Amino acid sequence: MIRAVRWCISALLLLLAWQVHADARNVIVFFINGANQAGLEFARAAGADFAGLSNLSAFPVRGTLLPLTGEYRHLPLAAANAVALGKPADDAVGTLSSGEELDSLATLAKQSGRRVGIISDSLLTGWLPGAFYAHEPGADRAEMVANWLPLCDFNVLAGEVPSPDGRSAGDRLGDTMARIGYRNVLDVKNLTPPVSRLFIRHTDSAGRRYAMARRTRTDRERLIDYTATALECLENRNGFLLVAECGNIAPAGVENDASMLLGELWTFDRALGKALDFFKAAPEDTLIVVVSLYDAGELRLTGEPDTDFPFGRSRLELLCELNREPRTFGQALALLGAGELFAPGAEQLRELQRLYFDAPRLMEPQVLAGMRGFWNYEPDTVMRDYREWIDRLQDLRDRHYGAGFFSKRPAAALTPVWAIGAGAKEFAGEYSPEEFHGKLRRALGLAPEPR
Repeated sequence: MIRAVRWCISALLLLLAWQVHADARNVIVFFINGANQAGLEFARAAGADFAGLSNLSAFPVRGTLLPLTGEYRHLPLAAANAVALGKPADDAVGTLSSGEELDSLATLAKQSGRRVGIISDSLLTGWLPGAFYAHEPGADRAEMVANWLPLCDFNVLAGEVPSPDGRSAGDRLGDTMARIGYRNVLDVKNLTPPVSRLFIRHTDSAGRRYAMARRTRTDRERLIDYTATALECLENRNGFLLVAECGNIAPAGVENDASMLLGELWTFDRALGKALDFFKAAPEDTLIVVVSLYDAGELRLTGEPDTDFPFGRSRLELLCELNREPRTFGQALALLGAGELFAPGAEQLRELQRLYFDAPRLMEPQVLAGMRGFWNYEPDTVMRDYREWIDRLQDLRDRHYGAGFFSKRPAAALTPVWAIGAGAKEFAGEYSPEEFHGKLRRALGLAPEPR
């Protein structure tokens, strides 16, 4: 009897302590997966002349996310589930393959009376967004994850939906979302908030997923517009949860594309500026957290980052440009911003010259299809595969300007966390992804996870 009374008192004290920390009416979480501290320092320095990461630099609280323990076939999926559900799993999206049903933080926030938004400048059916709304018992079926979108009843959903057949899956899904009460839009520029249920979707060609590779300013600033629109639609007296994924940082790291990585981080910071504008209007009610769940590319500083980094085209666009018209070796070096890196006659320069002129024929259908996003070439055009030359040269260039990649995969590593606003101090220190989940639960005023 005494033991039972003590247990009840302990449980009551735990719940009271939980409520003490539940002081954020509005919770905004930006996921910049793939970024590490070195990459952010590189982006800050390289963009110093035009604000760079000035919004992120204003965050007063900094923490460190510890890597997941254990071996995972799909590390990004395990990390997404750890944060959304509190349990890492890499064989299902938003659920466990054991069949155990778990509600995500977003679902629990919705059930508690908050509005919920999930936005991504990449795939809305990707692992990170999907972990917050789906219960899909498989890891590689984006089209199946999309089937959960009409069932989640969230207020704002924005991102790309894959199109596996002739008619866009996004078109069919858009029709479905419209029938159940969502405003179904392709462009937020002319949208007049408030809208209580909003479904926004976009489509990028294979070669133009990165913000800086897109054709129009509207497409390049998509994440910024999504963030501003979501905040307008979600604001209400009961509060909200907004999950914002910057989904192209990790691919840029895996591809070791420094230019596109910088562009994605600078775009993220401008989107973060929209959240900070909202925060300034209600600082006592709002919490903003920025987190990277894993590293991608293992970028490291090789010296003092240079503000003169030759930011330029993506690797795929460079491949197109080198095939579009004949170029001398010197012209090709200049195209990649490496014209002044080598002394005349250097052995390294001679090796690169041989690699350039001996480039084999490009035969991979997927790469050739991606190139059409930049250049509508004739079907019988012979393409040369300059990718090895581009990789070698850009690696030398990046290290010259103060940074270098050391892998081409996602990696478990120490990653950064920032926070500002109500309850931000909770995010200082070091903690695991599962503990990060717990901190978000407390910020949202949700009951502790059952043990």
